[in-house]
Amino acid sequence: MDFEAWLKKNEPLIDWSLFFRQEQIEAIVHSSRVLQKESPVVLDLGCGPGILGKLLTDQKPTTQYFGVDGDPLMLSSMKHLLSGRNITALQHNLRKAEWSQQFRGHFDSVISLTALHWLSQEHQNEIYKSAYKVLKPGGTFSIGDPYKPEDPQERKELEELHYKYSATQSGQTWEEFWQNFFDKYSMKEMYTEYHAKKGYQIPFEGSDEGYTLSSHLKALKGAGFSDVSVFWKADLRAVYGGTK
Repeated sequence: MDFEAWLKKNEPLIDWSLFFRQEQIEAIVHSSRVLQKESPVVLDLGCGPGILGKLLTDQKPTTQYFGVDGDPLMLSSMKHLLSGRNITALQHNLRKAEWSQQFRGHFDSVISLTALHWLSQEHQNEIYKSAYKVLKPGGTFSIGDPYKPEDPQERKELEELHYKYSATQSGQTWEEFWQNFFDKYSMKEMYTEYHAKKGYQIPFEGSDEGYTLSSHLKALKGAGFSDVSVFWKADLRAVYGGTK
């Protein structure tokens, strides 16, 4: 996969205020093994405007992409961005397990990018159980989110690295990111709606800093996953998951 070329073409999709974003996305794609399949069937939890969906369907046009989100504006943006591709937009509240009942054993991979930390740890643990149920045998679950180091010294060192790195980068606000995104992909009316609603329309009940990686791995094992591991981490962000 020529990830660099894809980034140049789709730069407004990448929120550069989240440092090491490129590596995090690449780690999700690699650990999910989606591109190794002939016609992968993929579920994206908290898909937002379909950033991962665009990457996967650009690289593997035979991908069947299902994006689930609770915000109808994000799903409208996703359908616009991925128009003409094999996609399904699903509006569901991920806090309620009912979303998964119609998809038992349906997906080759479940993925998520910077979304599940919006939920409480209890709801995240329930989502892990639901993800296990909707996967085919041998299917993969790959999550990219912030994490909270258990060692205070590790956290201190990572925070210092973050501030050192951020001083060399020109970040952007969330408002600037969404304005660039909607402008690039000819969705100015959607940006007006987004601005009027003053942001993402899902209640935040989680933690900006996420939860410890050991708690995630324990919950994944408890949900039934094997080969549970942290696939990548940097700058207080990680990619972790397992296999059914």
